Amino acid sequence: MTVSTNDIEHARSEVGRVFCPHRLTPRSGVHDVRLRMTSHLLPGVGVGVVDLDYGRAVRIEPDPLETFYLVQIPRRGGAVVRHAGQTVTSTPGTASVLSPFDASDMHWSEGSPHRIFYADQRALDRELGRLLGRPADAPVRFDPGMDMGGPAAAAWSRGVDFLAAELAQPAGGSLVSHPLVAVRLAQALLGKLLLTHHHSGTHLLAEAAEHPAPGRLVRRACALIRDHHSEALTVSDVAEALGVSVRTLQECFRRELATTPTAYLRGCRLDAVHRALRAGEPGTSVTAVALAHGFAHLGRFAGEYRARFGESPSVTLRR
Repeated sequence: MTVSTNDIEHARSEVGRVFCPHRLTPRSGVHDVRLRMTSHLLPGVGVGVVDLDYGRAVRIEPDPLETFYLVQIPRRGGAVVRHAGQTVTSTPGTASVLSPFDASDMHWSEGSPHRIFYADQRALDRELGRLLGRPADAPVRFDPGMDMGGPAAAAWSRGVDFLAAELAQPAGGSLVSHPLVAVRLAQALLGKLLLTHHHSGTHLLAEAAEHPAPGRLVRRACALIRDHHSEALTVSDVAEALGVSVRTLQECFRRELATTPTAYLRGCRLDAVHRALRAGEPGTSVTAVALAHGFAHLGRFAGEYRARFGESPSVTLRR
């Protein structure tokens, strides 16, 4: 949905349709807004991205969100956000995070477009359960301020930007047009958010990383990945098959192999592509082989392939 309006009540109504009812008040002496909003929500998946700019300095007062979380990242300018008894001065380097359980009082400055990540509470609870290896005991409450300057937060933000770019593509022309791909990307973004930003369950994730026999677990995981890497396999699938949390699997890989399950899975798939290209018949397509082995981002695939084998995929195919 894309909306542009200068009318305050129209702006309040349209933003409320995407999020929830709220009070919207321009700065004293200002009688209009310059709303520009584009929203993409994936039904049935539980995530979405909204680009929102009021064009004016405004005060926004929503009641508790009840069923969803928001991570609000100013592109420029900033906001002062009061939520859950804390005050966050939000800038492009500090996002504000709203959990569903408390009302908010936000003052957005003029010229502060925001990119907002939307997460359904049930989807987030399910992802936390996957990371823990068991259902969570209580809903997640995030700290209201999120530092965007660290490498983990920057990686998560790039993922949100990637989702926004794919959602903006015409119907059928996006990776997330396929429901299974959309689900996997949503899980990755929710999981990375839970592992990156502090919340009420962070200590549980730390505890879940312990395992009595890390070497044996990693050997079983490596065997499973080698046997099934050609399938639509994810790290969550591996952890579930072995009866451990994703966090435990990641920590054991770090200790035993100084790598991650994701990197190991990607390496197995790159090796399979390498074998397929070396055995390629006339008419074999690098793109077709890469896609068949789960590499959807072809530019990233080419860089990873060259780093692993010292040549481009097309050179291997021509040998």
